[in-house]
Parts: sequence; C-alpha cells; structure tokens
Amino acid sequence: MNSEEPRHTKIITRGIHLKLVTYTKSLELCARMNYETENLDFIDRIMPNEVFYDLGACEGRFSIYAAKKGIKVFSFEPDKKNFLAFTQNILLNNIKLITAINAGVGSKTGKAVLKIGQPWEGGHQKVVDHGEVRDDLNFVFVEHQQIDVLSMDLYVENNPVPNYLKIDIDGSEMPFLEGASKTLQSTELKGIIFELNEKDKNFDQIVAVLTSNGFREQARYNVPNESHLYNIVYLRN
Repeated sequence: MNSEEPRHTKIITRGIHLKLVTYTKSLELCARMNYETENLDFIDRIMPNEVFYDLGACEGRFSIYAAKKGIKVFSFEPDKKNFLAFTQNILLNNIKLITAINAGVGSKTGKAVLKIGQPWEGGHQKVVDHGEVRDDLNFVFVEHQQIDVLSMDLYVENNPVPNYLKIDIDGSEMPFLEGASKTLQSTELKGIIFELNEKDKNFDQIVAVLTSNGFREQARYNVPNESHLYNIVYLRN
C-alpha cells in the first residue's frame, strides 16, 4: 500500500473490483458490501451510460460500484467526514464517472444545519434540520454542521436528468419531493429505490406523490434491525 493512501481494503463484489477505505469501524462495516444489498440489485438493472443519482451517498460504496459498471453517477453527501471518505474512495478507484457533491437535498437551494449523532467517517444518525424530526430519527445529537442544500429541480436544470434515483436521506424526504417535482415528472426517470419508514406520518403522502408521477411499488426490503424501515423499489408504469 502506498504510504500516502488511507487504510483501505480490496474487495470483489459481483465481479467488480473495489478499494474502500476502512480506517474507522463504520467504514470497515461498509466495505463488506453485505448490507442493504438490494441497492446492488437496483444498480444492476441500470445500463452503461445511463444516469444514476445517489442521494445520501455516505462513503460512496454504491456510487463507486455503479461507476465501475460504466454508469454515469451524480452523488450527494452533506456530511463533511463522510464526503472526505467518499472522495478518498474515488481516488483509490481512479473513478472518472462520478460527480460528487458535498450537499444535501431539500425544497430549495441554500444553507441548512446537519445534526450529527455519530461524528465519524462512515457514521450514520446524521439528519438535516428541516424543522421537524421523524420519530425514529430522534437521536442524541452531539455535533452540528452547516451544510449546503440543493433543490433537485434547480440542479437538474444544468445537469443530466437522472434515469434512476437511490434516496437515503433520513428526515429530508418531504423537502426533497417539494424540490424535485419537475424531476419526478420527467419520463427519463425510470426507477427509484427509496428508504422509507412506513410509520412515518408522511409515508402515505410520499407514496401519493410517487403514484401521481406514475411510479408503482415493485418490491420492498426490510432494513436489518429496523422494524418499520424499508428500501422500496418504485418503477415508472
């Protein structure tokens, strides 16, 4: 290993060779690529040169996997430490097909506060403050960080429309939808994998928005150790 490179692990996932940083316990767990593998299944349906947006990319393992398959990737990760690990993974893998954006998504472009419960690379419990907290996201927050937030519609005005979306944006679901109305209407958008809590008071409204834009649930996968949290696959009719 190059002495200047961060500690990392070489792995092979579904025939794809990856290098992923592993200098925290959370990053080590991420690098195993054995958690929420339905995201890999979703990516495997995407053709080379199609456009994949990864919203809530964390340290970027799913984005890296997609780019290695020849998919054009646009990745959004608001937390500075997770984004640092993500950029390190991009460099380790010599990736050219990822546009990495250190920002969250919301109803409009601007600034916001990220509340952090796990303040380390690969950590979770990081929630953008939109004025309300989903019941299952009421963690003990030990740090706060000012971040950039982007409206998806405004971003897409100057960038390719996504063909597929992965959405893992704890607590930002409704603000995202408010800022993505044109993007959701685009017939170029074919599929979404959306992490949702079925007990969230906004769940039915989220589903109604997706349904009104022509998306239907195709499958749902329970997130391990989270009784009401699912990765739900929606495909356009």
